[in-house]
Amino acid sequence: MNHVSTSVSSRSRMSRLGMLAGILTVTVGLTACGGESAIDAPPLDVEMQMLQQIENNASGVQGTSMQIGDEQAKPNMTVYARDRYGYLAPIGYKWEAKSNDELGKAALELLIEGGAHAAKLPVDFKATIPKGTKVTQLSIKPEQQLAIVEFSDEFHQYKTEDERKVLESIVWTLTSLPDVKHVQLWMNGQRLTAMPVGDTPIDGRLSRSFGINLERADGVSDMYSTPVTLYFTALTEKGKAYYVPITRLIAPSTDPLTATLEQMVAGPLNPNQLSRVLTEETKIGKIEHKGDLVTINLEDTMFEQGDKVPSELIKAVVLSLTERPDIGKVQVLVNGVKDIKGTDNKNYSEPVSRVEVDPVWKG
Repeated sequence: MNHVSTSVSSRSRMSRLGMLAGILTVTVGLTACGGESAIDAPPLDVEMQMLQQIENNASGVQGTSMQIGDEQAKPNMTVYARDRYGYLAPIGYKWEAKSNDELGKAALELLIEGGAHAAKLPVDFKATIPKGTKVTQLSIKPEQQLAIVEFSDEFHQYKTEDERKVLESIVWTLTSLPDVKHVQLWMNGQRLTAMPVGDTPIDGRLSRSFGINLERADGVSDMYSTPVTLYFTALTEKGKAYYVPITRLIAPSTDPLTATLEQMVAGPLNPNQLSRVLTEETKIGKIEHKGDLVTINLEDTMFEQGDKVPSELIKAVVLSLTERPDIGKVQVLVNGVKDIKGTDNKNYSEPVSRVEVDPVWKG
Protein backbone atom coordinates (compact mmCIF):
# COMPACT_ATOMS: atom_id res chain seq x y z
CA MET A 1 0.00 0.00 0.00
CA ASN A 2 2.82 2.37 0.87
CA HIS A 3 4.53 1.46 -2.40
CA VAL A 4 1.41 2.44 -4.39
CA SER A 5 1.09 5.72 -2.47
CA THR A 6 4.75 6.54 -3.05
CA SER A 7 4.49 5.77 -6.77
CA VAL A 8 1.45 8.01 -7.21
CA SER A 9 3.17 10.81 -5.27
CA SER A 10 6.30 10.40 -7.40
CA ARG A 11 4.32 10.52 -10.65
CA SER A 12 2.50 13.65 -9.47
CA ARG A 13 5.76 15.31 -8.57
CA MET A 14 7.35 14.34 -11.88
CA SER A 15 4.31 15.71 -13.72
CA ARG A 16 4.60 19.05 -11.93
CA LEU A 17 8.35 19.13 -12.51
CA GLY A 18 7.63 18.53 -16.19
CA MET A 19 5.21 21.45 -16.26
CA LEU A 20 7.74 23.74 -14.60
CA ALA A 21 10.50 22.49 -16.88
CA GLY A 22 8.35 23.37 -19.88
CA ILE A 23 8.02 26.88 -18.52
CA LEU A 24 11.56 27.49 -17.35
CA THR A 25 13.96 25.47 -19.52
CA VAL A 26 14.71 28.49 -21.65
CA THR A 27 17.33 31.21 -21.51
CA VAL A 28 16.50 34.37 -19.59
CA GLY A 29 19.78 36.12 -20.39
CA LEU A 30 19.60 36.99 -24.08
CA THR A 31 21.79 38.31 -26.85
CA ALA A 32 21.28 41.92 -27.82
CA CYS A 33 22.46 41.35 -31.37
CA GLY A 34 20.16 38.36 -31.78
CA GLY A 35 23.03 36.11 -32.84
CA GLU A 36 22.44 33.24 -30.43
CA SER A 37 20.50 30.22 -31.66
CA ALA A 38 17.09 29.43 -30.20
CA ILE A 39 16.64 26.61 -27.71
CA ASP A 40 14.27 24.01 -29.10
CA ALA A 41 11.71 22.21 -26.96
CA PRO A 42 12.92 18.71 -25.97
CA PRO A 43 11.63 15.82 -28.10
CA LEU A 44 8.98 13.69 -26.39
CA ASP A 45 11.23 10.63 -26.31
CA VAL A 46 13.79 12.43 -24.12
CA GLU A 47 11.29 14.17 -21.86
CA MET A 48 11.72 11.60 -19.08
CA GLN A 49 15.50 11.95 -19.30
CA MET A 50 15.14 15.70 -18.85
CA LEU A 51 12.86 15.22 -15.83
CA GLN A 52 15.31 12.72 -14.38
CA GLN A 53 18.06 15.32 -14.73
CA ILE A 54 15.99 17.75 -12.69
CA GLU A 55 15.36 15.02 -10.13
CA ASN A 56 19.11 14.39 -9.93
CA ASN A 57 19.81 18.08 -9.25
CA ALA A 58 21.06 18.81 -12.74
CA SER A 59 20.64 22.34 -13.99
CA GLY A 60 17.14 22.85 -15.38
CA VAL A 61 18.06 25.95 -17.38
CA GLN A 62 20.61 26.17 -20.17
CA GLY A 63 22.07 29.19 -21.86
CA THR A 64 24.00 32.36 -21.11
CA SER A 65 22.04 34.01 -18.36
CA MET A 66 23.95 36.51 -16.25
CA GLN A 67 26.15 35.00 -13.55
CA ILE A 68 25.55 36.54 -10.14
CA GLY A 69 28.69 38.18 -8.82
CA ASP A 70 30.26 38.54 -12.27
CA GLU A 71 31.00 42.27 -12.44
CA GLN A 72 31.78 42.06 -16.15
CA ALA A 73 28.30 40.70 -16.89
CA LYS A 74 26.29 43.14 -14.81
CA PRO A 75 24.46 45.78 -16.85
CA ASN A 76 24.88 49.45 -15.99
CA MET A 77 21.98 50.59 -18.17
CA THR A 78 18.47 49.20 -18.63
CA VAL A 79 15.91 50.25 -21.22
CA TYR A 80 12.26 49.26 -21.42
CA ALA A 81 11.40 48.48 -25.05
CA ARG A 82 8.21 47.11 -26.59
CA ASP A 83 8.05 43.40 -27.37
CA ARG A 84 6.06 41.65 -30.10
CA TYR A 85 3.03 41.40 -27.79
CA GLY A 86 3.06 45.09 -26.93
CA TYR A 87 4.51 44.65 -23.43
CA LEU A 88 7.40 46.74 -22.19
CA ALA A 89 10.32 44.59 -21.04
CA PRO A 90 13.72 45.43 -19.51
CA ILE A 91 16.85 44.99 -21.60
CA GLY A 92 20.15 45.40 -19.76
CA TYR A 93 23.29 46.73 -21.46
CA LYS A 94 26.91 47.13 -20.48
CA TRP A 95 27.48 50.64 -21.81
CA GLU A 96 30.56 52.85 -21.70
CA ALA A 97 29.77 56.35 -20.45
CA LYS A 98 31.51 58.98 -18.36
CA SER A 99 28.45 59.94 -16.33
CA ASN A 100 24.89 58.98 -15.47
CA ASP A 101 23.76 61.86 -17.68
CA GLU A 102 25.46 60.20 -20.66
CA LEU A 103 23.97 56.83 -19.72
CA GLY A 104 20.50 58.32 -19.49
CA LYS A 105 20.79 60.01 -22.87
CA ALA A 106 22.09 56.83 -24.52
CA ALA A 107 19.24 54.84 -22.99
CA LEU A 108 16.61 57.21 -24.36
CA GLU A 109 18.30 57.26 -27.78
CA LEU A 110 17.96 53.46 -27.85
CA LEU A 111 14.21 54.02 -27.51
CA ILE A 112 13.93 56.51 -30.39
CA GLU A 113 12.61 54.91 -33.57
CA GLY A 114 15.41 55.06 -36.13
CA GLY A 115 17.65 56.83 -33.61
CA ALA A 116 21.41 56.66 -33.21
CA HIS A 117 21.32 53.44 -31.18
CA ALA A 118 17.96 51.91 -32.15
CA ALA A 119 19.68 49.19 -34.19
CA LYS A 120 21.11 47.80 -30.96
CA LEU A 121 17.66 46.69 -29.78
CA PRO A 122 17.25 42.90 -29.97
CA VAL A 123 15.12 41.29 -32.66
CA ASP A 124 11.40 41.28 -31.75
CA PHE A 125 11.70 44.55 -29.80
CA LYS A 126 10.68 48.02 -30.92
CA ALA A 127 11.48 51.58 -29.90
CA THR A 128 8.75 53.61 -28.21
CA ILE A 129 9.72 57.24 -28.84
CA PRO A 130 8.70 58.80 -32.21
CA LYS A 131 11.15 58.93 -35.10
CA GLY A 132 13.10 62.18 -35.39
CA THR A 133 12.83 63.02 -31.69
CA LYS A 134 15.99 64.46 -30.15
CA VAL A 135 17.00 64.42 -26.51
CA THR A 136 17.92 68.10 -26.34
CA GLN A 137 18.85 68.00 -22.67
CA LEU A 138 19.10 65.50 -19.83
CA SER A 139 20.19 66.41 -16.33
CA ILE A 140 20.32 64.12 -13.31
CA LYS A 141 20.17 65.75 -9.88
CA PRO A 142 21.26 63.06 -7.37
CA GLU A 143 20.39 65.17 -4.33
CA GLN A 144 16.77 65.26 -5.53
CA GLN A 145 16.84 61.76 -7.03
CA LEU A 146 15.47 63.47 -10.14
CA ALA A 147 16.09 63.16 -13.88
CA ILE A 148 15.01 66.12 -16.01
CA VAL A 149 14.70 65.36 -19.72
CA GLU A 150 13.77 67.65 -22.59
CA PHE A 151 12.67 66.40 -26.01
CA SER A 152 12.38 68.18 -29.34
CA ASP A 153 9.01 68.96 -30.97
CA GLU A 154 8.95 65.60 -32.79
CA PHE A 155 8.21 63.95 -29.45
CA HIS A 156 4.48 64.57 -29.93
CA GLN A 157 4.28 62.48 -33.13
CA TYR A 158 2.95 59.28 -31.59
CA LYS A 159 -0.54 57.73 -31.65
CA THR A 160 -2.94 58.47 -28.82
CA GLU A 161 -3.27 54.78 -27.97
CA ASP A 162 0.52 54.55 -27.54
CA GLU A 163 0.78 57.45 -25.10
CA ARG A 164 0.90 55.46 -21.88
CA LYS A 165 3.52 53.04 -23.24
CA VAL A 166 5.70 55.97 -24.33
CA LEU A 167 5.47 57.49 -20.88
CA GLU A 168 6.01 54.19 -19.05
CA SER A 169 9.10 53.34 -21.09
CA ILE A 170 10.72 56.71 -20.39
CA VAL A 171 9.95 56.69 -16.66
CA TRP A 172 11.03 53.09 -16.06
CA THR A 173 14.17 53.46 -18.17
CA LEU A 174 15.37 56.59 -16.37
CA THR A 175 14.48 55.28 -12.90
CA SER A 176 16.71 52.28 -13.60
CA LEU A 177 19.70 54.61 -13.30
CA PRO A 178 21.49 55.09 -9.96
CA ASP A 179 20.19 58.02 -7.89
CA VAL A 180 17.03 58.43 -10.00
CA LYS A 181 13.58 57.81 -8.55
CA HIS A 182 11.65 60.64 -10.20
CA VAL A 183 11.36 62.00 -13.75
CA GLN A 184 10.35 65.41 -15.06
CA LEU A 185 9.49 65.90 -18.75
CA TRP A 186 10.01 68.98 -20.92
CA MET A 187 9.39 69.64 -24.63
CA ASN A 188 10.61 72.65 -26.61
CA GLY A 189 11.63 74.56 -23.51
CA GLN A 190 8.31 74.02 -21.73
CA ARG A 191 7.72 71.77 -18.76
CA LEU A 192 4.94 69.29 -19.52
CA THR A 193 1.97 69.12 -17.16
CA ALA A 194 0.23 66.66 -19.49
CA MET A 195 1.34 64.45 -22.36
CA PRO A 196 1.12 66.29 -25.71
CA VAL A 197 -1.29 63.98 -27.59
CA GLY A 198 -3.77 62.29 -25.25
CA ASP A 199 -3.40 64.76 -22.38
CA THR A 200 -2.42 62.13 -19.83
CA PRO A 201 -1.81 64.27 -16.73
CA ILE A 202 1.74 64.53 -15.42
CA ASP A 203 1.36 65.56 -11.81
CA GLY A 204 4.74 66.97 -10.86
CA ARG A 205 7.41 64.29 -10.77
CA LEU A 206 6.74 60.85 -12.23
CA SER A 207 7.95 57.65 -10.58
CA ARG A 208 7.52 53.90 -10.92
CA SER A 209 4.30 54.23 -8.95
CA PHE A 210 2.85 55.22 -12.36
CA GLY A 211 3.00 51.50 -13.16
CA ILE A 212 3.97 49.51 -16.23
CA ASN A 213 1.99 47.22 -18.54
CA LEU A 214 -1.06 48.08 -16.46
CA GLU A 215 -3.84 45.52 -16.07
CA ARG A 216 -6.82 45.01 -13.75
CA ALA A 217 -7.93 41.89 -11.94
CA ASP A 218 -11.57 40.93 -12.51
CA GLY A 219 -14.05 43.18 -10.73
CA VAL A 220 -11.46 45.75 -9.64
CA SER A 221 -11.85 49.49 -10.27
CA ASP A 222 -9.10 52.10 -10.48
CA MET A 223 -10.51 54.03 -7.53
CA TYR A 224 -10.58 51.10 -5.09
CA SER A 225 -7.53 48.99 -5.73
CA THR A 226 -3.99 48.13 -4.65
CA PRO A 227 -1.26 48.04 -7.32
CA VAL A 228 1.28 45.21 -7.26
CA THR A 229 4.11 44.72 -9.75
CA LEU A 230 4.73 41.14 -10.84
CA TYR A 231 7.43 39.62 -13.01
CA PHE A 232 6.53 36.85 -15.44
CA THR A 233 8.41 35.51 -18.47
CA ALA A 234 7.73 35.64 -22.20
CA LEU A 235 9.37 34.19 -25.30
CA THR A 236 10.73 35.82 -28.43
CA GLU A 237 9.69 34.36 -31.76
CA LYS A 238 12.87 32.25 -31.73
CA GLY A 239 12.17 30.88 -28.28
CA LYS A 240 14.34 33.05 -26.07
CA ALA A 241 12.90 34.03 -22.71
CA TYR A 242 12.89 37.36 -20.92
CA TYR A 243 11.18 38.97 -17.94
CA VAL A 244 8.07 41.12 -18.26
CA PRO A 245 6.93 43.39 -15.39
CA ILE A 246 3.17 43.76 -14.96
CA THR A 247 1.45 46.27 -12.68
CA ARG A 248 -1.80 44.61 -11.69
CA LEU A 249 -4.60 46.44 -9.90
CA ILE A 250 -6.12 44.11 -7.32
CA ALA A 251 -8.70 44.42 -4.56
CA PRO A 252 -7.51 46.69 -1.73
CA SER A 253 -5.03 44.93 0.55
CA THR A 254 -3.31 45.83 3.81
CA ASP A 255 -0.60 43.22 3.16
CA PRO A 256 0.99 44.07 -0.21
CA LEU A 257 3.84 41.55 0.18
CA THR A 258 1.52 38.58 0.57
CA ALA A 259 -0.74 40.02 -2.14
CA THR A 260 2.21 40.24 -4.55
CA LEU A 261 3.20 36.62 -4.01
CA GLU A 262 -0.41 35.43 -4.21
CA GLN A 263 -0.78 37.16 -7.58
CA MET A 264 2.42 35.49 -8.80
CA VAL A 265 0.90 32.15 -7.83
CA ALA A 266 -2.32 33.11 -9.65
CA GLY A 267 -0.18 33.66 -12.74
CA PRO A 268 -0.56 35.91 -15.79
CA LEU A 269 -3.98 37.03 -17.00
CA ASN A 270 -2.85 36.23 -20.55
CA PRO A 271 -1.15 32.81 -20.36
CA ASN A 272 -0.88 32.66 -24.14
CA GLN A 273 1.75 35.39 -24.05
CA LEU A 274 3.22 35.25 -20.54
CA SER A 275 4.35 32.29 -18.43
CA ARG A 276 4.10 31.80 -14.68
CA VAL A 277 7.19 31.29 -12.50
CA LEU A 278 5.38 29.79 -9.48
CA THR A 279 3.07 26.79 -9.74
CA GLU A 280 -0.59 26.99 -8.76
CA GLU A 281 0.09 24.71 -5.80
CA THR A 282 2.69 26.99 -4.22
CA LYS A 283 1.68 28.15 -0.75
CA ILE A 284 2.86 31.39 0.84
CA GLY A 285 4.33 30.67 4.25
CA LYS A 286 5.68 33.04 6.86
CA ILE A 287 6.82 36.50 5.75
CA GLU A 288 9.13 38.68 7.87
CA HIS A 289 9.98 42.29 7.02
CA LYS A 290 12.81 43.96 8.94
CA GLY A 291 14.35 47.17 7.63
CA ASP A 292 14.93 46.75 3.89
CA LEU A 293 15.09 42.93 4.15
CA VAL A 294 12.11 40.67 3.61
CA THR A 295 12.27 36.93 4.28
CA ILE A 296 9.69 34.69 2.63
CA ASN A 297 8.94 30.99 2.81
CA LEU A 298 7.52 29.32 -0.29
CA GLU A 299 5.94 25.94 0.37
CA ASP A 300 5.72 23.51 -2.55
CA THR A 301 5.72 19.72 -2.35
CA MET A 302 7.32 19.62 -5.80
CA PHE A 303 10.67 20.42 -4.19
CA GLU A 304 12.43 18.06 -1.82
CA GLN A 305 15.38 19.05 0.34
CA GLY A 306 18.50 19.17 -1.81
CA ASP A 307 16.63 19.85 -5.06
CA LYS A 308 17.87 22.74 -7.13
CA VAL A 309 15.30 25.51 -7.40
CA PRO A 310 14.77 27.21 -10.80
CA SER A 311 16.85 30.40 -10.68
CA GLU A 312 14.15 32.18 -12.71
CA LEU A 313 11.71 31.53 -9.89
CA ILE A 314 14.02 33.14 -7.34
CA LYS A 315 14.91 36.05 -9.60
CA ALA A 316 11.30 36.81 -10.52
CA VAL A 317 10.34 36.84 -6.84
CA VAL A 318 13.25 39.16 -6.00
CA LEU A 319 12.46 41.48 -8.92
CA SER A 320 8.78 41.62 -7.96
CA LEU A 321 9.27 42.31 -4.26
CA THR A 322 12.09 44.83 -4.70
CA GLU A 323 9.82 46.99 -6.84
CA ARG A 324 8.50 48.13 -3.48
CA PRO A 325 10.57 51.15 -2.36
CA ASP A 326 11.04 49.82 1.18
CA ILE A 327 12.61 46.51 0.13
CA GLY A 328 16.25 46.17 -0.88
CA LYS A 329 16.94 42.46 -0.37
CA VAL A 330 14.96 39.23 -0.31
CA GLN A 331 15.75 36.00 1.53
CA VAL A 332 13.94 33.09 -0.12
CA LEU A 333 13.25 29.90 1.81
CA VAL A 334 11.72 26.84 0.15
CA ASN A 335 9.74 24.56 2.45
CA GLY A 336 11.43 26.28 5.38
CA VAL A 337 14.93 25.50 4.08
CA LYS A 338 17.36 28.41 3.85
CA ASP A 339 20.28 26.59 2.23
CA ILE A 340 19.09 26.37 -1.38
CA LYS A 341 20.92 26.27 -4.69
CA GLY A 342 19.54 27.47 -8.01
CA THR A 343 19.59 25.70 -11.35
CA ASP A 344 22.24 28.26 -12.33
CA ASN A 345 24.45 26.58 -9.70
CA LYS A 346 24.45 29.70 -7.55
CA ASN A 347 23.98 29.60 -3.80
CA TYR A 348 20.86 31.48 -2.70
CA SER A 349 21.25 30.82 1.02
CA GLU A 350 21.89 34.51 1.69
CA PRO A 351 19.63 37.52 1.00
CA VAL A 352 19.60 38.55 -2.67
CA SER A 353 19.47 42.15 -3.86
CA ARG A 354 17.89 43.42 -7.03
CA VAL A 355 21.17 44.39 -8.67
CA GLU A 356 22.29 40.76 -8.45
CA VAL A 357 19.40 39.49 -10.54
CA ASP A 358 18.72 42.32 -13.00
CA PRO A 359 18.41 40.75 -16.47
CA VAL A 360 21.21 41.39 -18.95
CA TRP A 361 21.37 40.94 -22.70
CA LYS A 362 24.89 40.02 -23.74
CA GLY A 363 26.12 41.28 -27.06
